Amino acid sequence: MAKIDLTDEKAAEFGHTFIRWLTDEDPAGVARFFPDLDPHAVNDHAATEIGRSVLEDLLAERFVA
Repeated sequence: MAKIDLTDEKAAEFGHTFIRWLTDEDPAGVARFFPDLDPHAVNDHAATEIGRSVLEDLLAERFVA
């Protein structure tokens, strides 16, 4: 997996934004599978992990593979 130099603060910011986008705009039509997902209930630690994981996976798929 690719590793990126990303601060916890930026990773959390991205994670929170990603979860809000996923639930509010629901571009992939997946919100129905997570009816209880509240983007405001996601804490900073979880958002950091989500943000870092998503960005690292995207970069690995795009540039490393």
